[in-house]
Amino acid sequence: MALARHLPLVGLLLGGGVAAAAPPEAMCLARYYGVEPLADGVRLADGSTIAYDTGRKTEEERLERPDIKDVFTPPYPTGASAAIAPVRDEHQDPGRARLDALFRQAYPARALVKATFFGRPVRVQPKVAEALGSVEKRLTGDAVVNPFVTALGGTYNPRNIAGTDRPSAHTYGIAIDLNPSLSHYWRWEKGGWQNRVPASVVHAFEAEGFIWGGRWFHFDTMHFEYRPELLDPGCYPRGTP
Repeated sequence: MALARHLPLVGLLLGGGVAAAAPPEAMCLARYYGVEPLADGVRLADGSTIAYDTGRKTEEERLERPDIKDVFTPPYPTGASAAIAPVRDEHQDPGRARLDALFRQAYPARALVKATFFGRPVRVQPKVAEALGSVEKRLTGDAVVNPFVTALGGTYNPRNIAGTDRPSAHTYGIAIDLNPSLSHYWRWEKGGWQNRVPASVVHAFEAEGFIWGGRWFHFDTMHFEYRPELLDPGCYPRGTP
Protein backbone atom coordinates (compact mmCIF):
# COMPACT_ATOMS: atom_id res chain seq x y z
CA MET A 1 0.00 0.00 0.00
CA ALA A 2 1.52 3.30 -1.11
CA LEU A 3 0.56 5.39 1.91
CA ALA A 4 3.89 6.23 3.51
CA ARG A 5 4.76 9.10 1.18
CA HIS A 6 1.55 10.91 2.15
CA LEU A 7 2.49 11.04 5.85
CA PRO A 8 3.34 14.40 7.39
CA LEU A 9 6.67 14.74 9.16
CA VAL A 10 5.56 14.94 12.76
CA GLY A 11 7.69 14.89 15.90
CA LEU A 12 5.72 12.77 18.35
CA LEU A 13 7.92 12.78 21.45
CA LEU A 14 7.50 9.04 21.61
CA GLY A 15 9.68 8.84 24.68
CA GLY A 16 7.08 10.76 26.69
CA GLY A 17 4.79 8.92 29.06
CA VAL A 18 1.55 10.36 27.68
CA ALA A 19 2.35 9.59 24.06
CA ALA A 20 3.56 6.11 24.93
CA ALA A 21 0.27 5.42 26.73
CA ALA A 22 -1.92 6.75 23.92
CA PRO A 23 -4.14 4.21 22.11
CA PRO A 24 -3.01 3.24 18.60
CA GLU A 25 -5.83 5.19 16.96
CA ALA A 26 -4.67 8.41 18.70
CA MET A 27 -1.06 7.73 17.71
CA CYS A 28 -2.27 7.20 14.17
CA LEU A 29 -4.06 10.56 14.07
CA ALA A 30 -0.87 12.16 15.34
CA ARG A 31 1.12 10.62 12.47
CA TYR A 32 -1.33 11.60 9.76
CA TYR A 33 -2.63 14.94 11.07
CA GLY A 34 0.06 16.30 13.38
CA VAL A 35 -2.15 16.40 16.48
CA GLU A 36 -0.82 15.67 19.97
CA PRO A 37 -1.61 12.13 21.19
CA LEU A 38 -3.00 11.85 24.71
CA ALA A 39 -3.76 8.87 26.90
CA ASP A 40 -7.47 9.55 26.44
CA GLY A 41 -7.61 11.20 23.00
CA VAL A 42 -5.79 13.89 21.02
CA ARG A 43 -5.16 17.63 21.36
CA LEU A 44 -5.62 19.82 18.29
CA ALA A 45 -3.54 22.85 17.33
CA ASP A 46 -6.08 25.25 18.85
CA GLY A 47 -5.84 23.50 22.23
CA SER A 48 -9.18 21.72 22.00
CA THR A 49 -9.31 17.96 22.52
CA ILE A 50 -11.13 15.01 21.02
CA ALA A 51 -11.89 12.13 23.37
CA TYR A 52 -10.93 8.58 22.59
CA ASP A 53 -14.09 6.93 23.96
CA THR A 54 -17.20 8.66 25.29
CA GLY A 55 -19.21 5.47 25.76
CA ARG A 56 -21.88 3.55 23.89
CA LYS A 57 -24.03 5.37 21.37
CA THR A 58 -26.75 4.67 18.86
CA GLU A 59 -25.72 4.52 15.22
CA GLU A 60 -27.06 8.03 14.69
CA GLU A 61 -25.18 9.35 17.74
CA ARG A 62 -21.97 7.81 16.39
CA LEU A 63 -22.39 9.89 13.25
CA GLU A 64 -23.50 13.06 15.02
CA ARG A 65 -20.99 13.04 17.89
CA PRO A 66 -18.25 10.53 17.13
CA ASP A 67 -15.24 9.96 19.32
CA ILE A 68 -11.96 8.56 18.02
CA LYS A 69 -12.93 4.96 18.72
CA ASP A 70 -16.16 5.43 16.76
CA VAL A 71 -14.22 6.56 13.68
CA PHE A 72 -12.17 3.37 13.63
CA THR A 73 -15.13 1.07 14.39
CA PRO A 74 -15.88 -1.01 12.43
CA PRO A 75 -12.45 -1.30 10.82
CA TYR A 76 -12.20 -0.48 7.14
CA PRO A 77 -11.24 -3.56 5.06
CA THR A 78 -7.53 -3.33 4.28
CA GLY A 79 -5.43 -5.24 1.81
CA ALA A 80 -4.89 -4.96 -1.91
CA SER A 81 -7.43 -7.63 -2.76
CA ALA A 82 -10.24 -6.97 -0.27
CA ALA A 83 -13.29 -8.43 -1.98
CA ILE A 84 -15.99 -6.22 -3.48
CA ALA A 85 -19.20 -7.65 -2.09
CA PRO A 86 -22.71 -6.52 -1.12
CA VAL A 87 -22.89 -4.97 2.35
CA ARG A 88 -25.85 -6.39 4.25
CA ASP A 89 -24.93 -5.49 7.84
CA GLU A 90 -26.54 -2.18 8.80
CA HIS A 91 -23.67 -1.50 11.23
CA GLN A 92 -21.05 -1.81 8.48
CA ASP A 93 -20.28 1.81 7.55
CA PRO A 94 -16.47 1.99 8.07
CA GLY A 95 -15.25 5.57 7.92
CA ARG A 96 -18.65 7.17 7.61
CA ALA A 97 -18.14 8.84 11.01
CA ARG A 98 -15.82 11.85 10.75
CA LEU A 99 -14.03 14.07 13.25
CA ASP A 100 -15.07 17.42 11.81
CA ALA A 101 -13.05 19.48 14.30
CA LEU A 102 -9.93 17.64 13.15
CA PHE A 103 -10.69 18.08 9.45
CA ARG A 104 -11.50 21.79 9.82
CA GLN A 105 -8.00 22.41 11.14
CA ALA A 106 -6.18 19.94 8.92
CA TYR A 107 -7.86 20.98 5.66
CA PRO A 108 -8.56 24.74 5.53
CA ALA A 109 -10.18 26.07 2.36
CA ARG A 110 -7.25 28.45 1.81
CA ALA A 111 -5.01 25.43 1.16
CA LEU A 112 -7.05 24.06 -1.75
CA VAL A 113 -5.27 23.63 -5.07
CA LYS A 114 -6.40 23.15 -8.67
CA ALA A 115 -5.39 19.90 -10.35
CA THR A 116 -6.67 17.46 -12.95
CA PHE A 117 -7.81 13.86 -12.81
CA PHE A 118 -7.88 12.11 -16.17
CA GLY A 119 -7.97 15.54 -17.77
CA ARG A 120 -10.93 16.80 -15.71
CA PRO A 121 -10.39 19.80 -13.43
CA VAL A 122 -10.59 19.16 -9.69
CA ARG A 123 -10.14 21.36 -6.64
CA VAL A 124 -8.79 19.48 -3.66
CA GLN A 125 -6.28 19.60 -0.81
CA PRO A 126 -2.61 19.25 -1.83
CA LYS A 127 -2.23 15.74 -0.35
CA VAL A 128 -5.36 14.67 -2.20
CA ALA A 129 -4.09 16.10 -5.48
CA GLU A 130 -0.89 14.07 -5.06
CA ALA A 131 -2.83 10.94 -4.21
CA LEU A 132 -5.18 11.37 -7.17
CA GLY A 133 -2.16 11.67 -9.44
CA SER A 134 -0.95 8.32 -8.11
CA VAL A 135 -4.38 6.76 -8.64
CA GLU A 136 -4.36 7.99 -12.24
CA LYS A 137 -0.95 6.40 -12.81
CA ARG A 138 -2.22 3.09 -11.45
CA LEU A 139 -5.26 3.16 -13.74
CA THR A 140 -3.67 4.51 -16.92
CA GLY A 141 -4.13 1.84 -19.58
CA ASP A 142 -7.00 0.16 -17.73
CA ALA A 143 -9.92 0.83 -20.08
CA VAL A 144 -12.54 -0.05 -17.46
CA VAL A 145 -11.96 3.30 -15.75
CA ASN A 146 -12.85 5.41 -18.80
CA PRO A 147 -16.66 5.58 -18.39
CA PHE A 148 -16.26 6.51 -14.73
CA VAL A 149 -14.04 9.53 -15.40
CA THR A 150 -15.66 10.94 -18.54
CA ALA A 151 -17.73 13.01 -16.11
CA LEU A 152 -17.11 13.62 -12.42
CA GLY A 153 -19.64 14.29 -9.72
CA GLY A 154 -17.38 16.83 -8.04
CA THR A 155 -14.63 17.40 -5.50
CA TYR A 156 -14.56 20.50 -3.25
CA ASN A 157 -18.08 21.60 -2.39
CA PRO A 158 -18.86 23.20 1.01
CA ARG A 159 -22.18 21.52 1.73
CA ASN A 160 -23.87 19.24 4.22
CA ILE A 161 -24.56 15.56 3.68
CA ALA A 162 -28.03 15.13 2.17
CA GLY A 163 -30.69 14.91 4.86
CA THR A 164 -28.36 16.01 7.69
CA ASP A 165 -26.66 19.05 9.17
CA ARG A 166 -23.24 17.33 9.10
CA PRO A 167 -20.57 18.62 6.70
CA SER A 168 -19.83 16.43 3.71
CA ALA A 169 -16.24 15.27 3.18
CA HIS A 170 -16.42 17.43 0.03
CA THR A 171 -16.48 20.47 2.35
CA TYR A 172 -12.83 19.80 3.18
CA GLY A 173 -11.64 19.06 -0.35
CA ILE A 174 -10.76 15.44 0.45
CA ALA A 175 -13.39 13.60 -1.62
CA ILE A 176 -14.08 12.90 -5.27
CA ASP A 177 -17.24 11.52 -6.86
CA LEU A 178 -16.92 9.56 -10.08
CA ASN A 179 -19.54 9.59 -12.85
CA PRO A 180 -22.91 9.78 -11.02
CA SER A 181 -24.76 8.19 -13.94
CA LEU A 182 -22.88 4.94 -13.33
CA SER A 183 -23.20 5.00 -9.58
CA HIS A 184 -25.58 3.85 -6.87
CA TYR A 185 -26.58 5.70 -3.72
CA TRP A 186 -28.60 4.30 -0.84
CA ARG A 187 -31.12 7.15 -0.87
CA TRP A 188 -31.86 6.47 -4.57
CA GLU A 189 -32.11 2.69 -4.57
CA LYS A 190 -34.96 0.57 -3.24
CA GLY A 191 -33.37 -2.85 -3.58
CA GLY A 192 -30.34 -2.51 -1.30
CA TRP A 193 -26.64 -2.50 -2.17
CA GLN A 194 -25.76 -2.24 -5.87
CA ASN A 195 -22.52 -1.40 -7.64
CA ARG A 196 -20.97 -0.98 -11.09
CA VAL A 197 -17.53 0.35 -10.11
CA PRO A 198 -14.89 -2.25 -11.11
CA ALA A 199 -12.66 -3.79 -8.44
CA SER A 200 -9.51 -2.51 -10.17
CA VAL A 201 -10.74 1.07 -9.78
CA VAL A 202 -11.65 0.59 -6.12
CA HIS A 203 -8.31 -1.05 -5.31
CA ALA A 204 -6.34 1.68 -7.09
CA PHE A 205 -7.99 4.35 -4.94
CA GLU A 206 -7.61 2.34 -1.75
CA ALA A 207 -3.92 1.75 -2.44
CA GLU A 208 -3.44 5.53 -2.39
CA GLY A 209 -5.33 6.23 0.83
CA PHE A 210 -8.96 6.63 -0.27
CA ILE A 211 -11.86 4.81 1.32
CA TRP A 212 -14.82 3.90 -0.88
CA GLY A 213 -18.49 4.51 -0.17
CA GLY A 214 -19.32 1.17 -1.74
CA ARG A 215 -18.06 -0.53 1.40
CA TRP A 216 -20.90 1.01 3.40
CA PHE A 217 -24.35 -0.35 4.15
CA HIS A 218 -25.45 3.22 3.40
CA PHE A 219 -23.66 2.89 0.08
CA ASP A 220 -22.44 5.70 -2.16
CA THR A 221 -20.49 3.98 -4.90
CA MET A 222 -19.35 7.13 -6.73
CA HIS A 223 -17.66 8.42 -3.56
CA PHE A 224 -13.97 8.14 -2.71
CA GLU A 225 -12.60 9.96 0.33
CA TYR A 226 -8.99 10.51 1.37
CA ARG A 227 -8.69 8.85 4.77
CA PRO A 228 -5.30 7.06 4.76
CA GLU A 229 -5.40 6.44 8.50
CA LEU A 230 -8.30 4.03 8.03
CA LEU A 231 -6.32 1.93 5.54
CA ASP A 232 -3.25 1.61 7.75
CA PRO A 233 -3.38 -1.70 9.69
CA GLY A 234 -1.09 -0.18 12.33
CA CYS A 235 -3.82 2.30 13.27
CA TYR A 236 -6.05 -0.37 14.81
CA PRO A 237 -5.69 -2.14 18.17
CA ARG A 238 -3.68 -5.33 18.11
CA GLY A 239 -5.87 -8.28 17.12
CA THR A 240 -8.33 -6.26 15.02
CA PRO A 241 -9.48 -8.48 12.12
